[in-house]
Amino acid sequence: MKSFKIRSYVIYGLMVLLGAACLVMILRLGIAEGAMSNGSGSKVLDTTDSSYVPSPNDTLFNCFVLNNNLSPVRGEIYDDHGRLLVGNFTVFEVAFDGIRFANEYKDTLSKDPKAFDNLFTTLSKDLYAQFKDRYPKYTESYYKDFFTQAVKKKKYRTLFAVKEWDEKSWVSGRDTSYIKNLKCWERGEGKRKMRSYLNYVPTSVRINPYGDIARRTLGMNVEGKHYGMEFFMDKLLAGQQGSKKYLRLNRTVVPLKDRIEPIDGYNLHSTIDGEIQNYVHNELALKLSELGAHWGCAIVMETKTGEIKAISNLKRDANGHYDESMEYAFNAKVEPGSTFKLASLLTFLEKRSDDTTCTFPMFVHTFEYPLKSGNYRRYYKQDSEVHGETLGTVSEIIQRSSNIGVASMVFDTYGMKGFANYRKQLMKLGIMDTIHTQLGDILPATIRNDGRFDNYYGVCFGAGFNIPILHTLVYYNAIANNGKMVAPLFIKYVTNNYDTIQRFDAEVLNEQLVSPTNVAKARKYLENVVWGKYGTGRRYKDSTCHFAGKTGTRDIWDQEHNCYDYNHNAVSFCGYFPMENPQYTMIIYIYYVPQHSEVAVDAFARIARAMMNRSNYSAMRKAEELPYNPAVGNYPVNRRYFNKLFANIGYDTTALSMEERFVVPLRDTLPTIQHKMWTPSKGNVPDVRKMIASDAIGELTRAGYKVKITGRGIVKTQTLDQATHTVTLELEPR
Repeated sequence: MKSFKIRSYVIYGLMVLLGAACLVMILRLGIAEGAMSNGSGSKVLDTTDSSYVPSPNDTLFNCFVLNNNLSPVRGEIYDDHGRLLVGNFTVFEVAFDGIRFANEYKDTLSKDPKAFDNLFTTLSKDLYAQFKDRYPKYTESYYKDFFTQAVKKKKYRTLFAVKEWDEKSWVSGRDTSYIKNLKCWERGEGKRKMRSYLNYVPTSVRINPYGDIARRTLGMNVEGKHYGMEFFMDKLLAGQQGSKKYLRLNRTVVPLKDRIEPIDGYNLHSTIDGEIQNYVHNELALKLSELGAHWGCAIVMETKTGEIKAISNLKRDANGHYDESMEYAFNAKVEPGSTFKLASLLTFLEKRSDDTTCTFPMFVHTFEYPLKSGNYRRYYKQDSEVHGETLGTVSEIIQRSSNIGVASMVFDTYGMKGFANYRKQLMKLGIMDTIHTQLGDILPATIRNDGRFDNYYGVCFGAGFNIPILHTLVYYNAIANNGKMVAPLFIKYVTNNYDTIQRFDAEVLNEQLVSPTNVAKARKYLENVVWGKYGTGRRYKDSTCHFAGKTGTRDIWDQEHNCYDYNHNAVSFCGYFPMENPQYTMIIYIYYVPQHSEVAVDAFARIARAMMNRSNYSAMRKAEELPYNPAVGNYPVNRRYFNKLFANIGYDTTALSMEERFVVPLRDTLPTIQHKMWTPSKGNVPDVRKMIASDAIGELTRAGYKVKITGRGIVKTQTLDQATHTVTLELEPR
């Protein structure tokens, strides 16, 4: 009993001593070292303090406050219909831990250095099969040597690094799943455990779901590549980085309370229309490939708002493919050529009101430049093979795109020594101003103010100076917009996950660029370029797609030889559509082709037609606004089809006599139709003019002639080749 009490006292005493020790330790930790647990105190080195500077004395500490950055989610970019243009995508860096592999299988490798040779051989074949397209330089032997050397030298080696700008090299979650489930992991020592030596480090990258379309405008903001929306709008997209402090004592990590949550980036809603962008990109690429051009640029601007609906900058690479590798819309240093004649026309109209009555030389002219001595220096200029002076109206000069004609208009208005005044008038058009946009500045035209005649003469028709392609589009858009000049707009509004944060409107650069009267006149002249008798764009006029604009062709300046290359051109067309009520303004610029501006008009017309079909403008127009088009024309119709054709569209044909093979309708007023009989002339060659092609071919074949046709529609002219007994028919639309 006595011994039991003694043991009890001993145990009780030990418990008291243990409790006292714990209390002392608690007091010590809470009071003496409480500051350390909170990340402060003399024994703690706070590396997150703004005044912290690394020094050799840092080794005296074994307790540090460190900062773990918390990255926000970068905002995404959408088109104007909410379709994703740029988003976030997780890719993986793949690395092999040769250090851990060698250490864990040290005994096996020491006994048999080639113990894992079969594993690495099979793994190399599988990796090559999966990644041969993305990493063509990585052969099976490369993979095998990679793993073998990593184990042999005990190194942690990266197999596939993440290159944010190289989308083709990315390793996705599907790829990592493929690697993790390879059958080769089931063989050898450790079976599927073997795959754990491959590490997958996730990284968030930017992805463009539509590939190369609008890539240059959407941009990048990674090392060495800074341009487009990603760069200029980075502050909105990036968000704000958060942080989480933690305490590291020896190898122990203790989280601290100081935590700042990251703020995710905002989403950008651009003005780009994905469908229009697709039309523009594909049509431009097709045309450039067809011509073998060095590069090309196409931009579509919404007339009223200034919103850029599509912008493509395509350059030919070494393989002959075209991709978005340059920003030509802003930065191309090119001479505008004849598209600049609109600017000269406007300076003329602002000073003259007799534009409909005055005439100027067009093809050949000798300009007399006055000298101080009272004499003249003569400059002979010739635009074409025409010999002798020919005078033309302003409309004809613009239609024919006559350099001499436009220069004569300017010289007659401002004087042979009036370049300074002419340049001042150009400045009023905003051509000499820098335009600030959300994606950078559009620089002014580089028109030098010197007294040389050739400089004055060249500027009149867009030669001898540079102007950004986008700058040309802006002042053309002002004419389409009834004189109101607006800056290009690329971003419409900004949102977060819950609300709209900010909205943008285009800056109005000039409420009235030129007088309303002169805007109307300028638009009429631009319409005649396509619809006029002599218009340089008349070949592509289409009754289903009304557009207007101005062509441009300019020789290429060869910097290497310091002269013009007269065998290659920069061609362009800038205009608007629909012509009667412009909705869009567009410019096409194609560099280094032997052809002239017609090829740019062709690309413009194709894109405009696709856009108008998409929007179905013809169906949206009011019935009273539609022009009257007779149900039939006054061309001959084969009597076999006449009754059936007109009965189907509501005409009474019961009273028609059918003595001849052809009938010509005279009037289509319901319910009856007037007509007359028609017979091809009975000469040696039947007169088949105004007939449809199939009937004309039938008549000529019946008469024993061979037939060739050009164009489409009804027969406009017919030409007989006596040697081959062949009639060539030129057709025109009905």
